[in-house]
Amino acid sequence: MNTAGPSDGALAGITVIELTHAIAGPQCGQILADHGAHVIKVEPPAGDFSRGARPIVDGDSVYFACHNRGKRSVVLDLKDEADRLSFDKLLSSADVLLTNYSADVPARLGFGFDQLSTRFPRLVVAHITGFGITSADRAVRAYDGIVQSMSGIPASTGSPGTAPVLASAFVADHIAAYHAALGIMFALRERDRTGEGSLVDISMLDAYASTSAHFLQASVSGQEPVPVGNRVATAFSSTFAARDGDVYLAPIGAGKWATFCGLLEIDDPQLTDYQQMLGYAREPAYDAVAEWCRERDRDDIVALMQQYGIPCGPVLTSRDYAMRALREERLLRVSAPDGPSYWTPGPVGNVGLTSDPRRAVVPPLGGDTEHLLERPSATGR
Repeated sequence: MNTAGPSDGALAGITVIELTHAIAGPQCGQILADHGAHVIKVEPPAGDFSRGARPIVDGDSVYFACHNRGKRSVVLDLKDEADRLSFDKLLSSADVLLTNYSADVPARLGFGFDQLSTRFPRLVVAHITGFGITSADRAVRAYDGIVQSMSGIPASTGSPGTAPVLASAFVADHIAAYHAALGIMFALRERDRTGEGSLVDISMLDAYASTSAHFLQASVSGQEPVPVGNRVATAFSSTFAARDGDVYLAPIGAGKWATFCGLLEIDDPQLTDYQQMLGYAREPAYDAVAEWCRERDRDDIVALMQQYGIPCGPVLTSRDYAMRALREERLLRVSAPDGPSYWTPGPVGNVGLTSDPRRAVVPPLGGDTEHLLERPSATGR
């Protein structure tokens, strides 16, 4: 279904059938498409519900565009017998089936791994769920916020005395997407060796919780980690208010700390000894740094720290970051189904990307049904 060329990307020749919605599944499919995979997004007649997610620009969802560019869209009703035959036709020439439906949906609709592996033994099936398809919680419906909440991470996030704090970005979804894309790569490599496909079972909860060692602290010491704001419990680093903004300072280690204390003219022996400061005088050290930062402009602090090799960065707004990424050409301008174009995050890696211009195109609902299945499309476009 896909003809590889010299600049078609590392996954040229790989066909992915994507039955996904929301973020984790679509983001995984987009990563594969960015690297040259032929990704066919199979949508129900009403479309992926995130086509209507805000923000909306001229009738098109920018949210949807951020996770679905570079794909083809086919409309199928998998409860319809004729559409199931069309779905089987797609699977017959596919390498990967990707889904993030609830744990029991694939088997109920006839596309569970055990059902497909006998007919398509080389097919890799990747299934992203909230808790994994073998978990005791496998039937529990999960969104990013639920997964974040159950990971234990929000309970130790925020300032002392505040309620648990979740990340404002849907990080659990995205981390699961990255693990799924990596798992698919492993499964394809394993297929090269054995000739057989396999099931990639991705738990959003396990993927997100793997980013934190807090549970080890709790299990070893019996003490639950507590919120410490933007500080790091095992080192000296945090955000500090400057005259015109905020900075993040991380003079970690005895060498960096000695240089840092020299710049700030801190000479108290209790503070200048890094290990002693961490053990007994952390609060006075934070107070001294906070007072120093309040009297200076943010960019001046950043420039000084960079000059002396002290890890430091400005705390930016979303708009600040977007403008910087735009100047550095790290965003991708995409064309939406109804005509407008706008900037979205581009690929993160630089190796094996496809040069296909479709990478910057968001597929209209069912826009590829006609030529992929040789029948009229759902929208007529």
